Amino acid sequence: MSNTLFNVSSMMYQSKLRLHNKALAQATERLATGSRINNAKDDPFRNYESSNAGSDIRNTGKARQNSADGAALLQMAEGACSELHSILQRVKELSVQSANDTLTSTQRHFLDLEANELLKEVDRITSSTTFNSKVIFGSFNDSFSGENRDLKDWNPFIRSDSAGNEIRAGILHIGPSVNPDKPHDVNAIKVSIPELSARSLGLITDREEAERLDIKPFTLTYQGGASRAIDDLDAAISSINTVRTYMGSLVNRLDRQVEDLEVRNINSNDHVSRIKDADFAKESTNLLTAQIKQQAAISILAQSNSRVGRVLEILG
Repeated sequence: MSNTLFNVSSMMYQSKLRLHNKALAQATERLATGSRINNAKDDPFRNYESSNAGSDIRNTGKARQNSADGAALLQMAEGACSELHSILQRVKELSVQSANDTLTSTQRHFLDLEANELLKEVDRITSSTTFNSKVIFGSFNDSFSGENRDLKDWNPFIRSDSAGNEIRAGILHIGPSVNPDKPHDVNAIKVSIPELSARSLGLITDREEAERLDIKPFTLTYQGGASRAIDDLDAAISSINTVRTYMGSLVNRLDRQVEDLEVRNINSNDHVSRIKDADFAKESTNLLTAQIKQQAAISILAQSNSRVGRVLEILG
């Protein structure tokens, strides 16, 4: 009698039906999303692993963008240096011409005038060369390194102040993380770009400033000044070539880093895909199996419930 009144078999079939409905919902969700893990409860460990890998993928993507931006900045800077090299080469030609005593003072004056205008263009180019509104060569406003820089203190890899203490240059963060406790952070590249100007190159045309710095001013108005200018320009051109070589080497390094991060992202995506992607053949089979079991459970449940109905008919 108790089995009839409480209909224990119906309760058991309802429990089975709930399990079949759960399996059906899970298979449907996996087929709809294409993912085997849609909630942490689906596979806690693999969900943790794939979440970390997904975070690395996004961070690596930003690091790749940083590397590309750094390369673009350095290429822009190198392009400006290329133009500076052309200008200095023209000024040297004028100096060589002025060093010849076949010229009159008036002719030297015009050569000096052209040279001075070209050196002003050097200052204009270096002060107006920016990337993302950051001044690349200068040490004012929002400059690349944010600190005072001078060519005479410049070292392509480590920059130091007058006391010999290392000071921060620009940082290109090219990795997805950071290792602050390590002496050399593999996720960052220190980039030291000198302040470039006619003054930092040793080509000062202002007599008062030259006297204050206790150096000879740049002038082509007489033979001795022109000869000295040739020597100064050789040093300036050598400095520009050094900067260009340094930048070119860094651009090549960053290009390799971009390719490395791209490969790393592809491999990481493949790893996450192997963890999370649903097996469509398996889930389709699970869906069909759950549908069959669900229909069977509904049919049996209906028969079980009908027994109680027959008892009521007898009592009626």
